[in-house]
Parts: sequence; structure tokens; C-alpha cells
Amino acid sequence: MKYAYKGIEIHPSVEIYHDVIVFLAGITMREFFKDKAKCAQAWHAGLKKIYEYFGDILPLRAVSGPPISYGHIICLGSPVTYPENSEPNVKPVLSSIDEGIELLEAKKDIDYSEQPLFKHYYEMCNYLKDQFPDQNVHFSGMGAQGPLTSAVLIRGQDFIYDVYDEPEKAKRFLALLTDSIVGFHHFTNKVNGMPAINPRSAGLADDFASLISPDMWPEFVVPYWNQYFEGLTTGTRTLHCENLAPAHLKYLKDIHLSHFQPSVSDLLTIENVKANTSIPFDWLLYAYNITEMSDKEIEQWVDRTVEAGITIIRTQFGQYTCQADKLDRIKAFYKAFEKYRI
Repeated sequence: MKYAYKGIEIHPSVEIYHDVIVFLAGITMREFFKDKAKCAQAWHAGLKKIYEYFGDILPLRAVSGPPISYGHIICLGSPVTYPENSEPNVKPVLSSIDEGIELLEAKKDIDYSEQPLFKHYYEMCNYLKDQFPDQNVHFSGMGAQGPLTSAVLIRGQDFIYDVYDEPEKAKRFLALLTDSIVGFHHFTNKVNGMPAINPRSAGLADDFASLISPDMWPEFVVPYWNQYFEGLTTGTRTLHCENLAPAHLKYLKDIHLSHFQPSVSDLLTIENVKANTSIPFDWLLYAYNITEMSDKEIEQWVDRTVEAGITIIRTQFGQYTCQADKLDRIKAFYKAFEKYRI
């Protein structure tokens, strides 16, 4: 289906959290991440139930390895736990910024193919490829966060103090960490038969950059985001960064982005994003808000967003939406676009 407003195409988008796949299949989150057969079972059962409810109005999520955004720092030594019924968690492993620099220097030539987590994901993804021959399942799931998020995850909240107490060492740490992230992506690209540097595009997710004060972004964020993109693409650059404030947005132009995804950021409105950056952005109806909205409220939210000139308009659902018996809110979201259908 296609939709347009004043001659410009608009794109409603509904994203499916992986926790709903687990929930609908009746397995545990730990089984999903650790057991290849259970993982495949969950994808089969979960996607089938979602399709039975929505039919063709909702594009199904592609089958992939269980999404863990911390694969890179787990390979560097961050301990990970797999709770039975919640997401995997990582813990900081560094007691000082000096220890972090030393670790990253020592791990410059790390062989990711020898890491237990990679071997597990490689086996799991190959199994999923066999189980879903109609889908283009590739090596996936084992990911990396951006430099600031990775720094806080592997060093802990003390990294925020490092930025003030040891600024030059913090910059050295970020430069080394960004190089490591780029190297990790080069490795996974090659596993999938892709060039190390993608000529088309690269995306970055780095939510914890929002913890850095806007006036410190030119020193502690912008250089490392540019280092990241320069290492990964000669094409377009897209950014996902949550929890930003309007004062952060003026620096986005320095990263030469083609698209910005603010996602969950309670300080941002369509109006103050437009006032602070000219970079195209999408807009999200939060998963925890849509479940409490009436058909009319959803329609009004969609109309305001369309009339504001946003062309990619998103919402999401996961386990909570199913438990609360609110999947009909997602149907109401699609229904709100019917007046724009062409």
C-alpha cells in the first residue's frame, strides 16, 4: 500500500520487538538466545501468530540471530549474563580509564572468529538459514553499540567522570574504542561476503551520547562519530540516538548525516527538532503510549505528524502489547493512514 500527503509519499512503519516472538512461542528469553532449535521454533511460531492476526498489512520482521547489541564488548571481556525471562545483560569490566586504554591496545588485533560468542552465533545463524530457506538469513544478531554507549557499558558510569577528570585519556580511550568497533564491523561484513567499507551506507546507534553535555560534543562525540562513519562507509550516514535535548541537535550537521532517528526523547518535539537541525528525521509513537490511546487519539497523532511534514512515521510493539491485549492499537495505527492511501 502507498500513502501520500500533498503529493509527497509517506511511510507508516511498525517495528516488532523480538521479545514478542519469544512470548508468542512460549519459550524463555534464555532459550531464545542460547538454544538454536528453540530460537528457530520461536521464529516459526511467533511470526505465524503475528501474520494470522495482521495479515498482509504488517510486514513481518526478518528472521535473524537473537539481537544482542553488546557482542563487540563481550568479545573484549565484558561479562554477560542471560536471565531466564529478560534480556541479556553486560557488566563493566574496567576499574580505570588507564586499564581501558591498556585493554584496547592489547586487543587491537583481536581475532573475533576465535571468540566463543561468535562461534555460537555463527552456528545459530547457519541453523536458522537451514530452517528458513525462503529467507535471506545471514550472520546477524551479534552487534555493537556506538563509541559513547560502548564506553559507558564497558567502563561503567565512571566514564562520565573520566570525561571531566581525565579528558585527554578519555579521548584516547574513545579513539581506540571507535577503532575497535569499526574493526568489529569490518569482520562481520566480511563474514557476510560484504566489503569491509560499505559504499552505500552505514548506520550508528549510540544512545549514551546523550549523557554528554551539548557543549562537550565537539570534543567527545563528533570526532568519534565521524571516525566511525569514515571507517565504515563512503555513502550515506544514518544515526539513532535517544534521549537527546534540543541543544544537542546543532552538532548533527557536523557528522554529515542523511537521516536522524530521535526515537524516545521526551525533550524533543517535531517543532524544536526542526528549529535546531535541517537533517531529515522520522517520528515515533512510543510503544508504551499507543497502548493507552483511543482510535481517535491515534488518528489525531498521525494527522498532526503528517501535517508537520514527517514522511516516515513509526510505532512499535512487543510482549507488553500482547499481554495487555492491545494489538488492536496497531491496527488502529494503520487505519489512521487510510485517508492518505493512494
